[in-house]
Amino acid sequence: MAVFEKESTLACSAEELFDWHAREGAFERLIPPWKTVQVVSGNSGIETGAEIVTRLKQFGVYQKWIARIEASESGRGFRDAQVEGPFASWIHQHSFKEQGSDACRLIDSIKYELPAGRVGRFFGGDYVKTELERVFRYRHAITKSDLSILSRYRDQPRLRVLISGGYGFIGSRLAAFLRAQGNEVRVLSRNPRNGDVAWNPVLGEIDSKALEGFDVVMHLAGKNLADGRWNEQAKRELWKSRVDAGHLLVGALKNLRNPPRVFACASGVGFYGDRGESAADETFGRGQGFLAELCEAWEGVARAAEAFAERTLVLRTGVVVDGGDGALSKMRLPFSLGLGGRIGSGRQWMPWIALEDWLAATHQLIRDEGSGAYNLVAPVPCRNTDFTKALGAALRRPTVLPVPVGLLSLALGEFGREALLSSCRAHPKRLLDEGYEFKYPEIGEALLFCMGKRSAL
Repeated sequence: MAVFEKESTLACSAEELFDWHAREGAFERLIPPWKTVQVVSGNSGIETGAEIVTRLKQFGVYQKWIARIEASESGRGFRDAQVEGPFASWIHQHSFKEQGSDACRLIDSIKYELPAGRVGRFFGGDYVKTELERVFRYRHAITKSDLSILSRYRDQPRLRVLISGGYGFIGSRLAAFLRAQGNEVRVLSRNPRNGDVAWNPVLGEIDSKALEGFDVVMHLAGKNLADGRWNEQAKRELWKSRVDAGHLLVGALKNLRNPPRVFACASGVGFYGDRGESAADETFGRGQGFLAELCEAWEGVARAAEAFAERTLVLRTGVVVDGGDGALSKMRLPFSLGLGGRIGSGRQWMPWIALEDWLAATHQLIRDEGSGAYNLVAPVPCRNTDFTKALGAALRRPTVLPVPVGLLSLALGEFGREALLSSCRAHPKRLLDEGYEFKYPEIGEALLFCMGKRSAL
């Protein structure tokens, strides 16, 4: 059998590390963004006998993978083994060893055997070793980061959080992160399951009784801005999914006996419009165009929540960089084929933020005492041409095929002009002033990490 091992030192106790692994959400946190893994059942708990069933996509084909916990000892570690899956055999020992009074050693030891014997080892041996190194480099970085955040807020009470858009790209990742931090998370859903709160914004329906008792409510729901050209019908749908849905939620919350103390509403740096070379911090007013108007109205949901919430937050978010979803998922294929390039002149400023920074910064905001609008963007700005070169370098592909302005305008119309060709040098002044420390301030490191090339942590 082949053997793989990865070790790291973490600034926490072995007991804390064990407890983190046992929490709901921890398994999802450890799934690398470049891997397509669907959790079918059993996504929490590491007691002996527990099973987790997933569907893993490899080379375009889904395969079931069932793992069972064979042994578990609190504060020491646990062992899981494959019951069904892509390997001939797989045994994974997670060991947690104390290293003095305030540190422990995380050791992942895996014994595995590839299918098809010598043929499998010949064709897949090197690939599996390389992929295991990528995966566990990522897993250890995430574990280290999450335990550091957990340590900072260890003495604060557990939160009950409700998220609209909790099954979307950002919302689902936020839900897993918050759960792994020890909080209770529920989702507003049109198809409720697993304790979700039912609503249907299209019909103006919401289960008001189920809204009682939440500490934090976050409105992240909204139709994808990049779903085709912005004709009048598309604009109405964008508006309804963000603004009208948000006011439906706030209207129900303000009538509660115990409304949430914190209300957070998503927005975008599109609020500022095309700012050219100006650095736009949170003091800048609204810009011109449909996107700016949409963001202003979206933020009006948070202003309406001031009637009952102790604190309201507006999250003006840039392009969220992650290896598995979001904007990067649409760019990756053409760039991987060597067909990527700058958009137009490439001189336009492109506000962005690594997903891990968005999660940690948002968590800090709902935990601490801030209120009002915050720019959730990285502190080191980049132009579109800088982003293009960094993505090409991460993928080791040339980026010599620019997208002409005329072609982009013809294909995407108003969306292309406002979202892709406009220039916004947004600056996270308030986050920096309040002490947030970015994990990935530069685009190159962010791209390398989220695609498993290298960890900066």
